[in-house]
Amino acid sequence: MTSRLQEAEVIVWDRLSPFGQAQSFRRHNTIYTPTQPAQTLYLLMSGQVGLHLASREGRLLTMRVVEERQAFGLSVFERDATYDTFAEALTPVRVLAVPRSEVLQAMAEDGTLAMAMLELLGQQRMIVSRRIEEVAFKSVPARLASVLLEMSETQQVAAPQPNRLPRRTHQQLADMINAYRETVTKVINQFRDARLLDVDSSGITLLNPSRLRELAQS
Repeated sequence: MTSRLQEAEVIVWDRLSPFGQAQSFRRHNTIYTPTQPAQTLYLLMSGQVGLHLASREGRLLTMRVVEERQAFGLSVFERDATYDTFAEALTPVRVLAVPRSEVLQAMAEDGTLAMAMLELLGQQRMIVSRRIEEVAFKSVPARLASVLLEMSETQQVAAPQPNRLPRRTHQQLADMINAYRETVTKVINQFRDARLLDVDSSGITLLNPSRLRELAQS
């Protein structure tokens, strides 16, 4: 995660967590859908949450995987807005649910919080736009390289290391780039053989980010 985004996440958590009510969701539970009015901001205490778009054919495209101490449901401060994605519990999760009224009041009283919320919403909108463009115009290796680099910039792990990413299943990665799991497995094996990355039980290490950037642009 870049320092600016990380700072924004910390500000949002610190300023809004006192207003949150603890809630729990089981794995695969839907937390919200794009048809629901955005009345609650969520702060993730534990687990992982996937933010998805659905195609007309019913396939899911994962925009982002939310990690602990990150916020989601950012449409909450837009007027008359609905949520812009599906939010699904990828694991058992615990969240702090902050009512929209509390978010708006806190933002009105705290300019630093308002700027942090805008920073996070802008980042999410940029990810959505980039992901849709890449699915339309890039090959699977290019899309996978791009999403791995994006994760290295925007994801926070428990013990941060350079170019170290949280663990993702091949299906989760496939959902993030609109590809079949078998194709993603084949490309990951190609990347490993080329010493571009390494995968173990706890995560992914990018061994050659420069080459991955070249692939992402191809």
